[in-house]
Amino acid sequence: MINGRAVTVSSGSLGPGPGPVLGPVPGPVVTSMTSMTSVQAGQPGRVMKPIQRPETSGVNGEEEDTLSKARKAAKVHLNALKEHVEEAMEAFHRLEGVVFSAAESVKAERRALMEESIQAQSERKKAETELQAKQEQLQREQDELRRAREQLELERRQLEKQRAQPAPNANVSNVSATSEGARPKPPEAVQKVPQTSATVGTPTWSPMLMPSRRVIVFGGFDGTADHLSTEILDAGSMTFSSGPTMAVGRSGCAVAALDERRVLVAGGFDGCRSLDSTELVDPVTLKVIAGPRMGTRRNACAAVRLDGRRLLIIGGSDDSSELDSTELLDLERMVFSVGPKMGTRRNACAASLIDSHRLLVIGGSDGCSDLDTTELLDLNTMAFSAGPRMSTRRNFCATALLQSAGGKGTLLVLGGSDGSNSLDSTEVLDVSKLSFSPGPGMSAWRSGCTAAPLSAEQLLVVGGFDGSNHLDSTELLDLKDMSFSAGPRLSTWRSGCAATPC
Repeated sequence: MINGRAVTVSSGSLGPGPGPVLGPVPGPVVTSMTSMTSVQAGQPGRVMKPIQRPETSGVNGEEEDTLSKARKAAKVHLNALKEHVEEAMEAFHRLEGVVFSAAESVKAERRALMEESIQAQSERKKAETELQAKQEQLQREQDELRRAREQLELERRQLEKQRAQPAPNANVSNVSATSEGARPKPPEAVQKVPQTSATVGTPTWSPMLMPSRRVIVFGGFDGTADHLSTEILDAGSMTFSSGPTMAVGRSGCAVAALDERRVLVAGGFDGCRSLDSTELVDPVTLKVIAGPRMGTRRNACAAVRLDGRRLLIIGGSDDSSELDSTELLDLERMVFSVGPKMGTRRNACAASLIDSHRLLVIGGSDGCSDLDTTELLDLNTMAFSAGPRMSTRRNFCATALLQSAGGKGTLLVLGGSDGSNSLDSTEVLDVSKLSFSPGPGMSAWRSGCTAAPLSAEQLLVVGGFDGSNHLDSTELLDLKDMSFSAGPRLSTWRSGCAATPC
């Protein structure tokens, strides 16, 4: 009963008491007391229709289950993607840091390179300025030396003229002085001046090696290093002492005196490669400065001063092949130019003037074998021709032009290697006949030795290689009886060294 009225509920109908019955509602219907009817106050007997809800089928449940699984899978994928993105961002940040660090490093290196370049340019300009100043100083010294020579030559000629002129009024003066009671003056002593064929301003030059009280030995190899040191022999005490130090190590270098204040050291090997540089040594002050640069790298070359104006560099090796070329040095301008070409490639040859118009190049190696041939250079035509043949092949030999008692020039060739062994033999060239004959034997095998005169009676032979050892020993040749004896010992082993009197 609701509000005093009886309510009858039947299947498919709803109605009060005897009133009309509601017809059936199509489709399944779920009813409840709360949803089935509603009676409002003041409206008795009014019946509300029930709220109808469709039933959930099994198919819809499966769809919801699949959707839930898809949502879970999507969530998992999203989380994984989020982790990947975070890892990628971290990697990007790390890479960004590396790139920035590398950029800063490159900037720092670039700044350092720029600073080094600026410093190198500054040092180069400073070195060029110093070199120019030294060259100007050397030029001034050369000019002073030339003027002094000219002045000495002029004074010599004036003395000769004074000696040649008679004194016509000498007797009158003496008689007049005697008549006045004065003591007559004794005749002045006339100074004897040696005769010379030199002209004013042109220094005399002889191809003969001039003896000296000192000999400088340059460079060489001790089996480990190429020396940049030198040694000086005092002919009075017959002892070696340390000399000036060169700028680079040089074995197989060539040496020639240009004048009283300049010795040229040319080419050689520094332990890495053959050299095209030269150095100038002042034998008085023992200062070393850079010299002119050659046109070709030359190791084991020869150097000979031709006259007062020219020096010739001969043969050698440029590290790739033996050379048949030569270079001429102008002693006034100190510039190298191309010289005449030899008929044969000659590495480790020796050379010497044999008179005032001929130069002889001796032995060496052509790259295939050691040579027993020689070549003659005519200084007038500056052309090479075949010279006399030695009795032995000689590579890395030494040579010296000697003056015999009769005034006849004799060329001595010493030691060397025949391709198999170091040699202790020598050969003597009769310059007038251009024929070789056996010379005296040395006490040691010497390949890569050098020779320099000590006096008119002695020749010094220095260093070398005996086939097993690099040598620090020397030998003295007595030019009177042509016999060798032991000489003073060097402070270090030196093969491929060079020497000159100074």
